[in-house]
Amino acid sequence: MLQGLVLKKVIDIVLKRVMQKNELRKLRKYVEEDNELDLQIRAHAKSLDKYGRYIEEIEKDVAILKKHSHSQADFVCMKCGCHAKRVEKVTKKRRK
Repeated sequence: MLQGLVLKKVIDIVLKRVMQKNELRKLRKYVEEDNELDLQIRAHAKSLDKYGRYIEEIEKDVAILKKHSHSQADFVCMKCGCHAKRVEKVTKKRRK
């Protein structure tokens, strides 16, 4: 009878240790291995880097275009050579 109680206690202790190791393995697996969210975050980071590089290239292109563009041209009359101003509001000519 005493041997049965001791054996039962030993088996309980061994089972607890085995279960703790198994739980630690599951926890270690969860922490160390990639899960779905880790994969999604990596995919988002890749796309963010891709779009960041694309934006930088576009900004460089815009800077080049600004550098090579000319200032706004003045309108010059071909007959007399006077400069024309831009009209803000178009008015219709009245018929006589």
